[in-house]
Amino acid sequence: MTNLSLINIIEKIESGERRSSHSRIISIDGPAGGGKTTLASRISGHYIHESVLTIHMDDLYGGWESALDEQLTRTLLHSIVTPVSLGKNFSYRKYDWLSGRFQSPVELPSPNVLILEGVGSGQKQVRKFLDQLIWIDIDEETGLERVLRRDGDYLETEMRIWQLREREHFNRDNTRDCATIRIDGKYFI
Repeated sequence: MTNLSLINIIEKIESGERRSSHSRIISIDGPAGGGKTTLASRISGHYIHESVLTIHMDDLYGGWESALDEQLTRTLLHSIVTPVSLGKNFSYRKYDWLSGRFQSPVELPSPNVLILEGVGSGQKQVRKFLDQLIWIDIDEETGLERVLRRDGDYLETEMRIWQLREREHFNRDNTRDCATIRIDGKYFI
């Protein structure tokens, strides 16, 4: 794992093989609290002359219990990455964490750059569509501390359960080892 600057990461993204002539699809995956959202924002800011869209996995999870399930995989495959790779408009339903329900579908045009950000964004079934799979590593306690500082201590029990689920998901999908770019999360705060 290396300490790459944003310039190094952008160079790797742009020099990598493109899977689609329509859109560049990037996944930023790794444990909670690693800095995935921060990195997604920084990458997005680089592409100011292109249409860029970031989709956060938190918006696709069906709550805590149904976050890393087959529905997430189906949504990513059928509603997002397949149409985007073909340059087509796409839609997905965003989850409302307060009401505990999915909202009406959001219709969007295919962007030049699509960034999928969050746990599960680089899962096995989606990888054939990805131009880059970026893995951000962070130890569990540091990640937990960051999440609780950001979102509140009241989430500690849910987050500890989440860390078990994400670890199981990453082991099953071998996400870290399949990443094309690996970086240390302590540098993305």
